[in-house]
Amino acid sequence: MLKLRDLPFGLYEKSICSPLSWEDKFSLIKDAGYDYFEIAIDATPEKLSRLENRAEQLQIRRASEALDTPLYTLAFTANRFFPLGSEDVSIRAEGVRILKRALDFATFVGARTINIAAYDEYEKPRNKNTEGLFLDSLKECVEHASIRGVIISLETMDSSFIDTTQKALHYVRALDSAFLQIGVDPGNISAMGHNPITDIPSGGGHIVEVEFKDTRPGVVRDIFFGEGTLDFEACFRMLHEIGYQGFLAAEMWCHEDPAYHTNIYKAAQFLKAKMADY
Repeated sequence: MLKLRDLPFGLYEKSICSPLSWEDKFSLIKDAGYDYFEIAIDATPEKLSRLENRAEQLQIRRASEALDTPLYTLAFTANRFFPLGSEDVSIRAEGVRILKRALDFATFVGARTINIAAYDEYEKPRNKNTEGLFLDSLKECVEHASIRGVIISLETMDSSFIDTTQKALHYVRALDSAFLQIGVDPGNISAMGHNPITDIPSGGGHIVEVEFKDTRPGVVRDIFFGEGTLDFEACFRMLHEIGYQGFLAAEMWCHEDPAYHTNIYKAAQFLKAKMADY
């Protein structure tokens, strides 16, 4: 069994300014000490166009190969605006369609898992019907994932729908597929008022990625590592105790400011120091 410090350690794409070439992006994360690149697909036209643009997909794959830096994971947040449980049939259908295209994209560029924003509905009322629709849509997407050998992981989010590992596990057990697992975000869990140290172990061997960021109660973005309330050392100790084996990633947002890139190095140093004993 590998130590946590020896597991693949990646960086979320939005930590890096978009105008950089793919080669420069991969070069930067490699220089900063990360092992892999977590590509991000949100609902912006620029990001969604990647799903249909084979030329750009080739650029991504070739940059990954040239810099010997894999794309193990893909963060798919476009379904925030096309939630899989929407009671609007057209929105729900589009959510299913683009998630399937994202699975095809992941297959081509070599990503092993797609970490999806687990919302049944977003900024609209939730109910038992939206939960059921989410499960139905998820089942269709998991079937698509299974014939492509890509795992869908449900990320613990800033929504009461799935804000804990235990809630994600309910859907994993309901579909009982090797191609549906869990991506935990200790920062989100903490910000939503739960204890990640006692919650995450419930996921056991179903956890395939741990995405790290710092947070405060009710605030899930733009708090740099060590400036929030998440106990990183306790998180790494817990992951060590449960024998976690999977991907680790750092999540930040540069907001297209090149000066922010220095924080990519600082984040790697911070997290590697916290996991050094594990």
